[in-house]
Amino acid sequence: MSVPVVAAVLRDARGRILLTQRPAGKHLAGTWEFPGGKLEPGEDAAAGLARELDEELGVSVHASVPLLALTHAYPDRTVRLMLREVRSWDGDLQAREGQAMRWVHPGKVGDLPMPAADRPILKALSLDPRYVVSPDPAAFASLDAFLLDWESRLDAGYRWLQLRAPTLTGPALADLARRCGESARRHGARWLLNGSPELAERSRADGVHLTVEALRRCRTRPVPQERMVCASCRDASDLVRAGQLGLDLVTLSPVQARAADRQGGGLGWDGFEVLCGRSPLPVVALGGVHPADLGEARERGGFGVAGTRAFAGS
Repeated sequence: MSVPVVAAVLRDARGRILLTQRPAGKHLAGTWEFPGGKLEPGEDAAAGLARELDEELGVSVHASVPLLALTHAYPDRTVRLMLREVRSWDGDLQAREGQAMRWVHPGKVGDLPMPAADRPILKALSLDPRYVVSPDPAAFASLDAFLLDWESRLDAGYRWLQLRAPTLTGPALADLARRCGESARRHGARWLLNGSPELAERSRADGVHLTVEALRRCRTRPVPQERMVCASCRDASDLVRAGQLGLDLVTLSPVQARAADRQGGGLGWDGFEVLCGRSPLPVVALGGVHPADLGEARERGGFGVAGTRAFAGS
């Protein structure tokens, strides 16, 4: 049985995030965390967060929305952590429990000692929750045409992309990766290569995306911690494996069955929610979803949504 915990992302006018330090005598004392605490029996996450922030910090929360959720097993307990973004609040911050407080730039949050359950959240906070998966370049008349499509998605405002080019190898793939990377950097976007870690490094990708098959073969984290690893998952065992390998995020699919695929179907949002409840990492919904489904995904415990055709450029 997991302990339900709700925590807050509170930002100041400079975009910094509030962290509080767990006082002596508490579980994981001395670590820095997102403020919040345990839910009471029957209490929903929004109400619980408002109560916790009033008790801990003396502030009134007027509006909060779900950001992501994950489940972490400590040696002595399992925690279900629900993170919410506080959109509106007022009051002067007070350390009502004697805890230290600090506003931290998002890029520096990871420099502080944090509970293990909080660490997978850090990279997600820097990402566009809409994850664009590129079409296969083979579907285009030329690589230049593919690059125009890639660029159009960036022009449409998407800032997290995956280059998936299963029909390309060798110098052609390396050249395409280089050009996609240059385009992404011009737009200030993050991108992952669905391919070898070595090519991702050479093309200056932000990290790699592992297929389900690659995840199941993987024995160690394929790139250093400063780079990102996302993995495709289909079931609970895949989610557990991604957590054991210390990856950063996962996609979970298929959420919705395609109209053309009448066999098996998809997880549905209920099935997605059940599996999200077992994931130790932030989850991105994939398969028959649209950018407009982001709110639904987050209500179900996910962090984001991903796709190809529905995430087209202008």
